[in-house]
Amino acid sequence: MIKETSLTFTQHLEELRSRLWVALAAVAVGTFAGFFFSEALLKILTAPIQNEMGRVYFFSPTGAFTVRLKTALLVGVVAASPVWLYELWQFVSPALFEKEKKMILGLLGAASLLFLGGVIFAFFWVVPVSLKFLVSGMQSEILKPMISVEHYVSFLTGMLLAFGAAFNFPVMLLALTGLGVLGSEKLCRYRRHVIVLIFIAAAVLTPTPDVFGQLVLAVPLMVLFEISILGAKIIEAIRKKRGGGVRT
Repeated sequence: MIKETSLTFTQHLEELRSRLWVALAAVAVGTFAGFFFSEALLKILTAPIQNEMGRVYFFSPTGAFTVRLKTALLVGVVAASPVWLYELWQFVSPALFEKEKKMILGLLGAASLLFLGGVIFAFFWVVPVSLKFLVSGMQSEILKPMISVEHYVSFLTGMLLAFGAAFNFPVMLLALTGLGVLGSEKLCRYRRHVIVLIFIAAAVLTPTPDVFGQLVLAVPLMVLFEISILGAKIIEAIRKKRGGGVRT
């Protein structure tokens, strides 16, 4: 059942504003605390580039401070995630059925784990391989690397976000299956098309132009796609057992 609410539109906006203030305050506190640990975190984040060239540089008076502030903000967002996720959930959950709540919570849990898996995979495997090609492999007698910490952090952030998002591919497919938009038969039918799209996405997301770099992302995505088909079959079996239809 939907939770009954008599709040007006203005009251909903007021609730949203108050919850946003709580979330922003939590992020601000986390960012302030994170600034004191930003240098230690930067040592971890810059480990892949340090392995290739020893150190990174900043080329403006505010460069080091800006990077430490961005790192602290990242710490703040992550550290405050239980608070702002709770505030977001409290705002939207009254409008949901119990079945929808369970489905969304399950998808959020799976999405979080897969995103974390993608980030870890990128940081410990993809980024070092990419840097070895882009930095060590491309330098020559007339081309020597001198990379700014700002550019490196931007590169690293883009890679981690790209792989984290890409690893949520199964969540999207299973959500569409749960809504009845897709089915296991349709996923199997278009398997070859999906594989082609995966390789196109891998070519766009990975910075290295070689086939190996594309396979680093394409192979895990293909495995995740096959897992999605298995998950879709399980969802359909549960729906059939409960008397629901299956769309193909």
